[in-house]
Amino acid sequence: MEIESRLANYHIPIQILQLVAIECNCGEIVSSMREVRGRSSNKTSLISRMNDKALIRLKQIFLDCDDSSSGLRFAVFLSTKFPPVSYKFVMAKNLRGKSGQEYICDVCIFSRATEELVVVGMQNNDTRKGGADTKSLNEFHSIIGDILAMYPGVRSVYYSSSYGYDCNPFHVATEEESKAVPSINTAEINFLEFRDGVYREIRRT
Repeated sequence: MEIESRLANYHIPIQILQLVAIECNCGEIVSSMREVRGRSSNKTSLISRMNDKALIRLKQIFLDCDDSSSGLRFAVFLSTKFPPVSYKFVMAKNLRGKSGQEYICDVCIFSRATEELVVVGMQNNDTRKGGADTKSLNEFHSIIGDILAMYPGVRSVYYSSSYGYDCNPFHVATEEESKAVPSINTAEINFLEFRDGVYREIRRT
């Protein structure tokens, strides 16, 4: 009961609860979620009816802040900026850049009204748990440049690191950026750090 109460205090979108329920075989709960989608007052009841496997999974994501669950946690943070009632969240989606290369993006957000991709979220997935450095950030900029050339409707990009930054991310510039077409430059790029259970936005200095 204590875990359920603590989880109920998080602003977890119904769509994210659905993903966890599907993963943990809570078929009857998934059905209920669809019926009450967007009604935050029902989340406590929904969580209390999820099976033990789902509750353990939610605990790993939001209370233990397990690294392997960072994608869903990242999506929940982004949902505070892009309400799920208007946007659809897709996890670990392959996006093809203009070059033809495919990239796995941790969180992709689509407009429900137009079905257009509007937000891309990527993370520092360094298996050594090292801070984001110039090399990794150059790679990120290169990937995003390729993706945005293919999806000019994207208006926001987010990069998150749970292990900090070894350099100022705003000072990292790549050859790809300097040659970027105008449509790429319209997307706002944001950097986040997840620390002590909280996402913090890195300010441009």
